[in-house]
Amino acid sequence: MDFMPEHSSLDEDDAIHTRYAPILAENVKRLRKQANINKKRFALMVEIGRPFLNKIENGTANPRLSVIVKMADALETTPGDLLKDSRERCGKSDRREPLDGETRHAQLR
Repeated sequence: MDFMPEHSSLDEDDAIHTRYAPILAENVKRLRKQANINKKRFALMVEIGRPFLNKIENGTANPRLSVIVKMADALETTPGDLLKDSRERCGKSDRREPLDGETRHAQLR
């Protein structure tokens, strides 16, 4: 018999993916184009297939952290910047609301 916890982290994973996949998609596509790197070359640089890159850029993929790090390296940025909402980079957005079950911690300024 399989053990399923009463509260599954799958719901949290889905919420995280729903929130960050479009942000990652927008940033990867924008930075790749700014760097004048075509999809074929970028996929080779990151060691992924073009179909997977297409899914990343349209927000339907859930890439591993290692892929996000490789994309950041290829685009000469950080994984954090790839996951940062453009409105936050421009100062247009306030702090994000916490996800279900997530607590906000004090930040040093």
